[in-house]
Amino acid sequence: GNALTSSSGNVFIGNCAGRVNTTGGCNNFLGSFAGYCNTTGSSNNFLGPNAGRCNCTGSHNNFFGLNAGLCNTTGGCNNFLGLRAGFYNTTGNNNNFLGRYAGFCNTTGLNNNFLGLNAGYSNCIGNSNNFLGGGAGRFNTTGNGNNFIGNCAGCTNTIGSNNVIIGNSANVATNSLSGVVVLGADAQATGSNQWAMGSTTWPLSTTATAGAAAGWLVINLNGTLQKIQFNSV
Repeated sequence: GNALTSSSGNVFIGNCAGRVNTTGGCNNFLGSFAGYCNTTGSSNNFLGPNAGRCNCTGSHNNFFGLNAGLCNTTGGCNNFLGLRAGFYNTTGNNNNFLGRYAGFCNTTGLNNNFLGLNAGYSNCIGNSNNFLGGGAGRFNTTGNGNNFIGNCAGCTNTIGSNNVIIGNSANVATNSLSGVVVLGADAQATGSNQWAMGSTTWPLSTTATAGAAAGWLVINLNGTLQKIQFNSV
């Protein structure tokens, strides 16, 4: 806090913690070089060596862990908890990364929730994703609006969007599929706008089958046609 001018309500503990802070207030920086570059950012909590080290004007952030949020500059309202969680985040806002290396490569991505070891590790600019489980969505880079739940769920996806993948190792066959719903351990979708269900690959086509009556959905389940009736509510 050597550069403090008019700020108040700060607690800086550790070698060079909050060293260049000028007017930022209500900050708690604990650890060597924690919040080192902060100038006007306020209401931040950085706990751990180098936590939030490059933060300048970002506010309302909570970075807990060695190198957590180290590269954050102006991003605000982020919560990074774990070793190097959110390490490369710079301007991304409203993200929650919990787990070692969770959201490690995120730079400008917004409104993401990554929970688990390496969850969302490669996400750079993808927005509004929810990855829960060790390695869930690990290689997603620019995909948006995805929900992956389970260890290694959706780990093949990189640019696909609007997918729901639930189950340990549930996945997509290629990295760019969109609009899929995959349910069950090891289940895998092979094309966009497709359902896969079960512990093995069981694709479900939502394309209407010739002759299907109005109010019915005809699906192909393991080679057998099945009808589901929809009623008004």
